[in-house]
Amino acid sequence: TEGLPHLVADGRWSHAAEFILPGFGFIYISGWIGWVGRKYVRAVSTTKNPAESEIIINVPLAIKIMTTGYIWPISAWQELISGELIAPKDEVTVSPR
Repeated sequence: TEGLPHLVADGRWSHAAEFILPGFGFIYISGWIGWVGRKYVRAVSTTKNPAESEIIINVPLAIKIMTTGYIWPISAWQELISGELIAPKDEVTVSPR
């Protein structure tokens, strides 16, 4: 009522609902969006015209990927363990200095 912020983020578990839970929610949703985008770009990169598919969204494919994207933490962990998530050093372009 006095115009001051009332969010208490001091680490006490009694305030978890005010800061920690929304924080995890944000990380989960933003990870879902990023994972689905990454998966879509990788899927259309194998098509005949991948640049066009990045501009003109293939809606059926995007919806299919979006509906499976909720398990992104498990998928990301599996790709990390298998080595598919991170590109090998010889495939990473480095600018000459």
